[in-house]
Amino acid sequence: MTVLSRYLAAAGQLDMFEPAPVFDEFAAPDGSVRAGWSALVEGLEDFAETDLVNATREVSRLLEDDNVTYTPSPNAVVTIADEETGPPASTTTPMPWRLDPVPLVLDEREWAGLEAGVVQRSELLDAIFSDLYGARRLLSRSLLPPAAVLDHDEYLRVLVGNEAVSSQRLFLLAADLGRDASGQWKVMADRTQAPSGAGFAMQNRRVVSRVMPEIYHHAHLHRLTPFFQAMRHALINAAPPHVEDPRVVVLSPGTHSETAFDQAFVASLLGFPLMEGSDLTVRDGKVWTRGLGKLEQVDVILRRVDSSWMDALELRGGSRLGVTGLLECVRQGTVGVVNNLGSGVLENPALLPFLPELCERLLGAPLRLPSVQTWWCGDPASLSHVQTHLDELVIRPISRGHGRSVLGSELDAAQRQRIRDRIAAAPHRFVGQEVLQLSSAPTTERDQLVRRPVVLRSFAVRSGGSYTAMLGGLARVSDEPRQGPMVTSPDGGLAKDVWIVSSGAIPALQVPPTRPEEDRVVLTAGSAAAAMVPRVLSDLFWFGRYAERAEDVLRLVLATRTVALETDLDISDGQALEVLLQALTHVTTTYPGFTRPGREMMPELRSMLLDRQRTGTAAQAIAALSLAAQGVRDQLSEDVWMVMAEIERAMAFLTSAPHDQGLQLADASERVLSGLLALAGIVSENMTRDPGWFMLDSGRGLERALQVVALLRVTLCRQRSVEVDRLVAEAVLTASESIVTFRRRYRGWARTDAVVELLVMDSRNPRSVAYQLLRVQADLRAIPSTSPTARPLRLLDGLIEQLRTTDPLEVTACTDGDRPLLEDFLRGVAAQLGDLSEAIRDQYQQLPPTQQPLWKAGALERGAGGPDGGTP
Repeated sequence: MTVLSRYLAAAGQLDMFEPAPVFDEFAAPDGSVRAGWSALVEGLEDFAETDLVNATREVSRLLEDDNVTYTPSPNAVVTIADEETGPPASTTTPMPWRLDPVPLVLDEREWAGLEAGVVQRSELLDAIFSDLYGARRLLSRSLLPPAAVLDHDEYLRVLVGNEAVSSQRLFLLAADLGRDASGQWKVMADRTQAPSGAGFAMQNRRVVSRVMPEIYHHAHLHRLTPFFQAMRHALINAAPPHVEDPRVVVLSPGTHSETAFDQAFVASLLGFPLMEGSDLTVRDGKVWTRGLGKLEQVDVILRRVDSSWMDALELRGGSRLGVTGLLECVRQGTVGVVNNLGSGVLENPALLPFLPELCERLLGAPLRLPSVQTWWCGDPASLSHVQTHLDELVIRPISRGHGRSVLGSELDAAQRQRIRDRIAAAPHRFVGQEVLQLSSAPTTERDQLVRRPVVLRSFAVRSGGSYTAMLGGLARVSDEPRQGPMVTSPDGGLAKDVWIVSSGAIPALQVPPTRPEEDRVVLTAGSAAAAMVPRVLSDLFWFGRYAERAEDVLRLVLATRTVALETDLDISDGQALEVLLQALTHVTTTYPGFTRPGREMMPELRSMLLDRQRTGTAAQAIAALSLAAQGVRDQLSEDVWMVMAEIERAMAFLTSAPHDQGLQLADASERVLSGLLALAGIVSENMTRDPGWFMLDSGRGLERALQVVALLRVTLCRQRSVEVDRLVAEAVLTASESIVTFRRRYRGWARTDAVVELLVMDSRNPRSVAYQLLRVQADLRAIPSTSPTARPLRLLDGLIEQLRTTDPLEVTACTDGDRPLLEDFLRGVAAQLGDLSEAIRDQYQQLPPTQQPLWKAGALERGAGGPDGGTP
């Protein structure tokens, strides 16, 4: 039997965990396959268990290659333990995105009704938003309960009554949908704050299409690209009316956001720069980017930051995620912010019972897409129902500030009583919702397809006078067969691509540009603007430094291992190895490091490569490299992540290898080194020569110079026997990738003065300090804002001249077995390189000071006054 035939057979059997039969997305009650799945069935009819396993592995590999991650948040529905011990800690460690190779398939005829419902719901919520921040007739006429709206965290009173706010239409909406046992789709939650997941949906489509290309191309499948084209045009149209060439940015909370990948992916797909709050500032009632040497006005902000964090001046004091003074710019109409500030109030579950009547009044039509049954506790009859049926419902607060959702069936009698008391104290802050028995979809579990409950997130974006729905979406399935934990949120479990399948061929869709000057927007609003922002320049600078640092550590480890393999510890070879081991410790700062050559050497070498928690190791440098890359994802080629994934696989292989396998240590290290070299090639060939690239390249050059100087200080400043000096010098040249050049140029012994000349003074050697200084000098001069008299350039000029005029033979002279002049010379160069690094930071990467309020609450409580004794 194939995997599909097994699933169909199992679908006809009653699941002991299900209290009642549920709707199956694939199998009809008579055992046939539902409409729309035929193309998938034909492609999978010969799929055996091994094929399913291979497809799952290929999906995981492709997601790793693209570095698709998600940072889990605390569960939307808490368990008994959560309620007793408090909220689970939110982790900042990104987790690999998990995707099922088998998509969720919907027939286009069924989808047509669902799409119409999503579009209508978007128009309804848009009309409600306009009224809540405008005339507020819905509140004054009690069509919406004032207590449920006015006590919501995201109802921003400071924006009420401003025409620029109330007249702006909602930009992007999403609805979390579940299907009940009868097959009826119901909305479990509306997402209007800053809906996430559209980028994940497109990434899912790209991966599944590569894993199952024949099935994908033979299915008459609606594409996702038109939705993103519509999104781009809608963003441009969100600019103030007088702006001809709008500058659009995507505002992100940063790399630690739950959906950081989704934000960066959408920014890259749309062609707009990804910014953080510190990258923007307000001047003269307008929003500007903090570029080097100049400010550039921003006309549209696609925000992925919650409204209440968007302005520390008028909203949440102390917030570093938004832009101080932004609300005044919105009032004046100088910038368009989408989704609209304050739109999070529409996620209020207390609104759900009132939507059917509001739809009739505002749109003149019945609500096409019903919500899950919801009882607002501010209504006495609903409160009584919730208190009586508490164990059958999900209890949800109307906003995050009022607590978290609780699944009543998970509570014992005492816990339920505490929940009842909380509701009785402020009933208007809570709702009770039915536990929807979600439909099931075929889901991969090892070598078989199993039934798992599924939730669908559908998206709609503003398009002209109405909304355009994504012809697909983001589906999530639970890891467990039981119903319940996914009832209010699709954030957990396994993702699925969503296929909307037609019975015939689908013509190519094109969205015409809404403005003739739109082609110019790509030039003015692309990544070039972001590449001038100090935060981005800092991340790229350290990207280059960490890449070079990891490469240099690996080269030194491999050179040391080569000497170790050829060493007899009883003769001079052992002394040379001891010098190199000490060099490893001092160059990488992995103290205490090595004491002397011996049996503990291989574990220490492994630690220098693999220990991410140890400062100076290759693993630590690679982890820092990955973190820096995350912050500038929209600036980097997709190939960067593929190479980074290969590097991580090589590191994982070495981690799993036995500790005494020296050969595997070398093989894995060489694989990692090859990956780093490929990364350098990709960056060199694929990145535009903008300020960001020059800063990255200068970081590589500076780090290489620092590493060479540090290595020479440890290895060459003391005179040893001729044989030991020869072995050490050759290892140093090997680690510096200059041994071939040295042998070709200097045909005799590896003299110290010759090594110093080649690795420090020779400006023609790409591995020398002098070459790196000229490289950094050229990079900094290429950045438009650099003054000819800037401090970094002055430091470079002095250091370059010092190297040019230094005599290597004189500086390497020996005195009583030491080379004091060389030690002083290298120490001085290292100090000047450190000064250069700080000067580059101050000149190009200086972030604005942390914003502080004019007074602190603690000072006022103590009675502190202003300069004249009054209140500041």
